[in-house]
Parts: sequence; structure tokens; C-alpha cells
Amino acid sequence: MKKTNVLKKILSILGGVLIAVEMIAIAFLLIVKISGGVPSFFGYNMYVIVSPSMSPELEVGDVIISKEYDEGGLSVGDVVQYVAKEGSAKGKIITHKIIRVTGEGADAVVVTQGVANPEPDPAIHASDVMAVMQYKTHVIDKVYGVISTTPGFICLVLVPMMAMIVFEIVDLAKEIHKAKEEEGGKENDEA
Repeated sequence: MKKTNVLKKILSILGGVLIAVEMIAIAFLLIVKISGGVPSFFGYNMYVIVSPSMSPELEVGDVIISKEYDEGGLSVGDVVQYVAKEGSAKGKIITHKIIRVTGEGADAVVVTQGVANPEPDPAIHASDVMAVMQYKTHVIDKVYGVISTTPGFICLVLVPMMAMIVFEIVDLAKEIHKAKEEEGGKENDEA
């Protein structure tokens, strides 16, 4: 009898932790999705490739992890993110490969180019670089691809969230019913 109670308590605690993690993940994804911001964890950012300019190295829908740029050295071949200051991409985050670096430090002039683009981008300063790509994910991009669609969002976020709410309501109803039974038992004992 005691083993089942301990097991129930452990499962209850694990369920609570799972619910908390799920709620945090859902809130994070909703905030990112609504704000259009860049998810960031301890100085690492996640970016989703939205154009074919880096194909075949990075395809549309790929998710990459980049480290925030701290004004160290940039090298030819680094894939960087920066906000375009001119042209049709003005104000958008660009992910392209460095093809030339002239100078050093924050004043260095950096020229980037998309792998599939015939022409280089307008030059930027190293201080304009937001982040440097570290690696391409192979799992997160698939999850993001599913969750970014309406049916995927409903299936992976809303349905589990609703199920958790229903389970919590059922547990609460059981607790209320149990408390009423105990209270009724006390009244019968007193009578």
C-alpha cells in the first residue's frame, strides 16, 4: 500500500514538472512567434533560414544556432547574421557567408554573400555583425517546421496544453469530491 502511494506521489511530482516545462516552452514559443523575435539562450541564438540565398549549405526552414558576436576575429568562411541597412532587405536579418574581411576589430569592413547569390552584399562593419553561426540543427528544424504550420501548432502545442488543463480539472474535481466525502464522514461520526 505504501509503495503505491509513493509511486503516485512521484508520478504526481513528475507530472507537475512536465506541465511546468511544457507551459514554459509554450509561453516561450508563443512570445517568439507573436513578436517575431530571435530565441536566445545564454548567448546563443536560434535563426530560421527563410530564403534560398545560402542553398545548398543552408536550405529554407533549416534552424541554425549562432553565438552572439563579441567583436573577436571574423574570418572568411564564417556564416554571420546582421541587419541589412539598405536595399530590398533593409531592416531584415541576413544570414550570409563572409567572403572578405579588411581591417581588424569593430572597424573591420566585412563583405558577405549568399552561396546561391551571384553578387556580394553591400559591405558592413564588424560591429554590425549580430552573431556567428556555430552549427545547423537536425531536430529543432523539423519540430519548428511542424510547429510553424497552423495544424502543427494545434497538434503540438494547443492539444497537449488543453489535455493538461483537462487532467488538472479532473484531479481537482477528485480532490474536492474526496474532501467532501471526508467531511461527510466526520459529520456522520459526530452524529
